[in-house]
Amino acid sequence: MGKLRTDSWAAGLSEDQQWQLYYKSRALKWNEAAAWAVQEFGLDRQPSRTGFYEWAAHMREEESAHRLSQAATAAAEAAALAKTQAKDDALIGAYKAMAAELALRTGSAKEAQRFVEMAMSLIDRDQKERELKLKTAAQETKDAQLKLAREKFEAAEKRLAAMAELSDAARGGKVDPAKVADEIDRILGRKK
Repeated sequence: MGKLRTDSWAAGLSEDQQWQLYYKSRALKWNEAAAWAVQEFGLDRQPSRTGFYEWAAHMREEESAHRLSQAATAAAEAAALAKTQAKDDALIGAYKAMAAELALRTGSAKEAQRFVEMAMSLIDRDQKERELKLKTAAQETKDAQLKLAREKFEAAEKRLAAMAELSDAARGGKVDPAKVADEIDRILGRKK
């Protein structure tokens, strides 16, 4: 920001205070904005109309550079946030807050759209991760059910093979019928 004269009424204000007053003054009459500055920042004196308008003209000349600086700062903050291991919900909230702040500061929703898009991108990524986790869990459940069904099928096959063997032995007269009945009960799990 360019330098103000040292005897200027605004020389005692910090850069942030000057920008705060400048943006406030865009919605107020010059004397209302000047009175607000005296009350808010504790100025020694209220500026004259000419002094106020000269300061406002100076601020308008610096506004473009200030906006670029603020955008660069916001981008750096967003990049720093993106690199952190913060929980996505906090990061999404930060992007939304930065978008709102930028829109309020510049008066342009278009400039804030980038941060809204970043937040939406994170929400979309989070949703896709949740869907992937659900699909993975569903597949694991299906795999477990298939494994259980396969084990049941193999056990049934073993019982059937054992009963067929026992049936062949009984037909050949090699085994006592009472023992066959006991063995069938054991195969079917009715006896131990």
